[in-house]
Amino acid sequence: MSLLFKELDYRPTPMGVLSLRRRRELSLDIDVYEIKLDEEYLMSSLFTDAEIALADLGLAELDRDNLDVVVGGLGLGYTAKAALDNPKTGKLTVLDTLPEVIEWHQQGLLPLGDQLSNDPCCALVHGD
Repeated sequence: MSLLFKELDYRPTPMGVLSLRRRRELSLDIDVYEIKLDEEYLMSSLFTDAEIALADLGLAELDRDNLDVVVGGLGLGYTAKAALDNPKTGKLTVLDTLPEVIEWHQQGLLPLGDQLSNDPCCALVHGD
């Protein structure tokens, strides 16, 4: 069992203070990861259906394979992972405007970080 709450990283950025947090949701017996910018929640691993559907629905409309797919925004990585797992995807490029978010994945601070960072078909790119 993990701690009930832990701030995994906290960094000032030009956009505001960015923080990565993990908290234990006792009623569900899971760890929830959250990204906040100042006092606004950007992402939560508690609600991922929309992120996954974004990749699934977009790729379902295409009738080709070995696609070069671009995802704008890495966040917790759920859209990127869904795109990468899709058999139509040949190469995935994920752009994020916050290099800190990319670093969190590369450092393995997030559940999908190692999978995305170490897949040769996936490139995490700082950009806007």
